[in-house]
Amino acid sequence: MLVKKIFIQIGRVTHELIISGVLLWFYLSGVYLQFSPTLQTIALKATLTSLGFLHAHITRKIAFPAVSWGDDERGMLKLLCIALYTIFIYAYSHGG
Repeated sequence: MLVKKIFIQIGRVTHELIISGVLLWFYLSGVYLQFSPTLQTIALKATLTSLGFLHAHITRKIAFPAVSWGDDERGMLKLLCIALYTIFIYAYSHGG
């Protein structure tokens, strides 16, 4: 049961995992050195934003209960989840 839930969550963020993996490979292999400084900066920001999203997603799944986005009763929990994603992505994209 737990393994099935883990695979469902991985399936939800597969595109982010692929994007992060490719961008990290650019940096670790040195391919990014062939890009212009502007493209290097854009690629770095995309990498950091993608990693921030993944970190926020994992943290939310571990720290908070499941959120029913159609339910009006848990408004504060929804705002907390949105704030968590925003803060993680903002912090990662600014390099800290």
